[in-house]
Amino acid sequence: MIEKLMQMTRASGCAAKINPKDLENFLSKIKQTKDKRLLAGFEHNEDAAVYKLDENTGIVFTLDLITPLVNDPYVFGQIAATNSLSDVFAMGGRPLMALNIVCFPEEEKKYNLLEEILRGGADKVAEAGGILAGGHSLNDKEPKYGLAVVGLVDPKKVIYNNTPEVGDFLILTKPLGVGIISTAIKGEIAEKRVVDKAVFWMTKLNKLSQELLELNIHSLTDVTGFGLVGHLSEMLLLSGKELGAKIMFEDIPVIEGVYDYVNTGMVSEGAMKNRKIYSCIAEKNINLSFEKEIVLYDPQTSGGLLISIDPQQVEKAIKLLHQEGFTESKIIGEVIKSKSKERIKIC
Repeated sequence: MIEKLMQMTRASGCAAKINPKDLENFLSKIKQTKDKRLLAGFEHNEDAAVYKLDENTGIVFTLDLITPLVNDPYVFGQIAATNSLSDVFAMGGRPLMALNIVCFPEEEKKYNLLEEILRGGADKVAEAGGILAGGHSLNDKEPKYGLAVVGLVDPKKVIYNNTPEVGDFLILTKPLGVGIISTAIKGEIAEKRVVDKAVFWMTKLNKLSQELLELNIHSLTDVTGFGLVGHLSEMLLLSGKELGAKIMFEDIPVIEGVYDYVNTGMVSEGAMKNRKIYSCIAEKNINLSFEKEIVLYDPQTSGGLLISIDPQQVEKAIKLLHQEGFTESKIIGEVIKSKSKERIKIC
């Protein structure tokens, strides 16, 4: 049963996103309805849309779906749901309800796989404190699964992806490398201990405690399909300010074993595409081998949160994150003032 799930998908590694430059071009041609109650929409590539209902209530709305990354259908369902729920958490919100989005072949002999996928997703929605309220299915040869999620947030406490400040410290809450590991799984060379570690992080909800959310977090996003450098570049460039970042490479958490897989060619097309798009914004001030550099561009599914926070509260944030199970959370750099084309300095 488990082997069949991976055989049913043509994709390798994490599900690739459309080139962000192409997306920007498409979206610029779509007429956008102006509404002052829409607090987050097209403009800043936000993780989710936010609509203000009243002074105390905002609706967070998002959707996502992916192709199988692991062999176990139940675990795949958990990963896909965790990934979809993440965008609500990345806005400082909490999930309210979700709808399944399912693409699956209409073959009765394979429905046991679908049942396990949906069970994994339902368990994660419940863990997040939400209600699974239905969904929609489509007959498709290649399995895909995800959620449309509605959440709640205080309109005054929405955390945006483009509001960092000079002097902020940058925290990454999960280690990088799940895209490379997913490619290694597809290539049938991934070791169980490495896969187990990747699954642990991909199925860990990006849910932050209220105590953490009450700290002076200036900006927040989750690291997903565009990799660390891609999502950090959005945080800086979309701010509209002369901002850059100094990143300490050795402080970036990476899942053990990832570099070995890169050396055997387990690099996804998405990682190479991200490197081509975003490397122009990154200046390397240290010598990085290819296997290390490519991790910075590795597409993450259900990746960690990238937090831009007041330096006076960073140690408290790290302590709280560790207490809440984000045991590999690290300070990876700081926000600096920069006019340079290469806004991200890798040291």
